[in-house]
Amino acid sequence: MTFSFLSWLLRACICSTALVIASALDIKYREIPDELWLAVSPITGALTLLWLLEQPDLVLMAVFSISLAALIAALTYYSGLMGGADAKALVFIAISTPLTQEECLKPVLAEHPFLPMASFSNALVISVLLSMWILAKNLAWRLRTGKPFFEGLEGSTLTKALVLISGYKMRKEDFLRSSFLFPLEAPAGSGGRRLTLVVRLDEEREREVREWLAGLQGPEYVWVSPGLPFVVFLTGGFILALVHGDILFHAIYRTIKFLLSH
Repeated sequence: MTFSFLSWLLRACICSTALVIASALDIKYREIPDELWLAVSPITGALTLLWLLEQPDLVLMAVFSISLAALIAALTYYSGLMGGADAKALVFIAISTPLTQEECLKPVLAEHPFLPMASFSNALVISVLLSMWILAKNLAWRLRTGKPFFEGLEGSTLTKALVLISGYKMRKEDFLRSSFLFPLEAPAGSGGRRLTLVVRLDEEREREVREWLAGLQGPEYVWVSPGLPFVVFLTGGFILALVHGDILFHAIYRTIKFLLSH
């Protein structure tokens, strides 16, 4: 086995393990300590540097990949689309595995070699697929129970549409016994109930909402969300990218190629 192969394999394994640990921590504790990234980034960064010293012809592509990932991480973080931990996870992927290692494991859909971008793109695809599954679950609930979605709830049309693809109805008593679900309902100023898209509440605020729901008379079902952090999707996107490459880019590339050839 060549050093290039062993380096890539070790970096991919460390990166995958760190991302899985980060996902578990974010789900359980709703935060990822910086110590995790500080512990693993120097290791994978050093291995990447040694790999580039052996592969100097790939330096420009690797620098471009890392720079692009850092730019996207910064833009999505400062625009509020991703949290700080999610942005750090994307940069960590870029430092650890800026490019695919086609000589030892060629992804099925390898139209480009930029592994961080493939990971981010795949994460978006996974999140969209989850939203489609949640919508199907809601439609099945509506057909099964015959109950209206938003009876007694305040909220704009846009908020209701977003709730339909980000959360689902659950019996109130089942939700109150759960640990990893987040309420999509909150007290309204009029004394009623309103929809909310803020799923990552701090512990004190979530406890207040749960106590409010427990003492609320009337609704049998409430809107809840799994509240999965984006780092979970990014982890899945990274693992998918290792094997299959960039699914979204492949679909767009093949579609354009098909249209231009006919």
